[in-house]
Amino acid sequence: MPDRGLRAIEGLAPSPFDAGPLEIAGRWVQVTFEVDRDAAMRWMPADVTRPVPCYGRLLAVDGESGGRPMRFAALALGGRFRMMPRNVLVEAVTADGAALPALAGPALAGDVRMDAESDGLAIAITTAEGVLAEARLPAPYAIEPAMLRWDGWVVYAPNNGGTALAEALVEVRATAARLSKGALFAPGPAADRSSPWRQLRSLLPISACAVEGVLRVGPAAVPAQVLMG
Repeated sequence: MPDRGLRAIEGLAPSPFDAGPLEIAGRWVQVTFEVDRDAAMRWMPADVTRPVPCYGRLLAVDGESGGRPMRFAALALGGRFRMMPRNVLVEAVTADGAALPALAGPALAGDVRMDAESDGLAIAITTAEGVLAEARLPAPYAIEPAMLRWDGWVVYAPNNGGTALAEALVEVRATAARLSKGALFAPGPAADRSSPWRQLRSLLPISACAVEGVLRVGPAAVPAQVLMG
């Protein structure tokens, strides 16, 4: 039997809950990296199974939604939900600490900055306490956007007086894409030992991309139960 997560989900559904969809025009970065198995199981819900190896994902976005600026970062684990590969939301960083539409779940107040460097792209995720996490994409090179795969998300929704896992599918209309090898993702001084941003630090980079275009997530929906027999 595959390993299942250990995280209890009660109370993780945001109030108010906005199912989305969330549509952003701008640029975003996705970094995929190997994480510690025990840490992954602690932050993964019980209805989700782990892949081999265990991996995490960072999604950092800088763009516009509904004519307003929007910057956020979302830390996720890779998992399998209802037999499909999914990004499982662990925690987001948003401007006001409110949960995002579609990407619904735990969130912190903070900021996300993307800056071009001489040899690549740097991402800084900060809160009032300082730098929570950093990522760097060295020497990105252009690729065909169709080469990239976009998994849906597992998030947290209110359901029958409790909390349930919901799925939010992803649609991408990319105008440009770049790939980077050997990307860095690391916790900052503001991530203490209990923080998922430290516990789910990168043990080994897997892949990283920077994309421009339109990113659409959701709407988030609790899957209907399938009755057997």
